[in-house]
Amino acid sequence: MLALAAMNAASALVFGLVYAAAAARWLGQPAFLAALAVFFVAVTACWVRVERSRGGHRNVLSRLGRIAGGLGLALIAVPGLTLMPLFALHEALPPDAAVGEVIRPIMVLLLISLALVTLVNVAGGCVLIVTWALRRIAHTAR
Repeated sequence: MLALAAMNAASALVFGLVYAAAAARWLGQPAFLAALAVFFVAVTACWVRVERSRGGHRNVLSRLGRIAGGLGLALIAVPGLTLMPLFALHEALPPDAAVGEVIRPIMVLLLISLALVTLVNVAGGCVLIVTWALRRIAHTAR
């Protein structure tokens, strides 16, 4: 479960960086969409690999619990580890530092990133289901 949580946190970082680059106008719209598609596929492939690396002989309920736990842990830890230091800086620094102006865009980036991480988990789960079904069909055809 911790490996999936770490994978989900890394995915949130990747998606946040892609969206931040697009927001800073470092990426044009076609480049942004291409980067988003490439990283979505790459992160989903890595997610499936991490899920399969922890034993392919698990039952469905165990896999679902592991996936939900890893996603839930990432959904709680990533915003906490990102926003807590920002709120502490906001309270500690004078208003001239304008930390409050940075918090809102970071919250939006976190929300978008975590939504994409959730989609990666759904897509990865679909990949696992389809490959299981194809193996089952191939096994029964023998």
